[in-house]
Amino acid sequence: MWYFPHMNQHEATVTDGDELQQFIAEAIALVGGVRALASIAGVSERTVYAWKNGERFPSRTNLNRLSEHLEHLSRQGYSPSAPQPHWRALRERMPGSYAPQQPDDTDRLTEEFVFVDKAEARPSAGGGSLETSARAETRYAFRLDWVLQKTPTSEGLRMMEVAGRSMENTLHNGDLVLVNERDVHLVEDRVYVVRVHDEIYVKRFARTPGCYHFRGDNRELAYQDISIDPRDENLDWEVIGRVLWAGKEL
Repeated sequence: MWYFPHMNQHEATVTDGDELQQFIAEAIALVGGVRALASIAGVSERTVYAWKNGERFPSRTNLNRLSEHLEHLSRQGYSPSAPQPHWRALRERMPGSYAPQQPDDTDRLTEEFVFVDKAEARPSAGGGSLETSARAETRYAFRLDWVLQKTPTSEGLRMMEVAGRSMENTLHNGDLVLVNERDVHLVEDRVYVVRVHDEIYVKRFARTPGCYHFRGDNRELAYQDISIDPRDENLDWEVIGRVLWAGKEL
């Protein structure tokens, strides 16, 4: 990772995530497809796909709904060849996750929104920023369906604040940008956050034979552009991610 040698992060264990993905896969097969499962759980089909891919996790309310429905199918004999289905074993190991409860605002927020940390890092739209910490200052909420229209996964997203003027009139000093840290494949004319040595920048990408260019949209400050020879092994640089969206104060 780019900024940070010392960042603490809470993550679900791989085992729990894998088991929940298997639970969702089995549930989809049992009820007859993604659309049917979405209807039972009361969520969108996009949300079910996010569960299936391990990008999001169902709330306790949704797990309880699905468990009750699968139990009903099992009692009616819809799964006679599975004496101990994975969903039942998982439920028995984690009984607290299936305690009956009413849907609440927290569950709805969990299902409908993605929460993205805003890093202390401030990528420069000018001569380079030394503020490169990945520690989170606060969090912002985005609708999951809106995020999935822009990128296939809701993972790897980070909010950052722009510093400097070289990206005007596209980005201004103080603007917030949503960065996809999983999208590091350079494409002409897109905007990226990059690190060069100990400084980070937000610039538009261009290329000429044998050279990468990270340029500002404000051509009055063209002296702050960056040119990189990708064959130079002594140059310490990396693409942090692509800018997907910008929010502005008016």
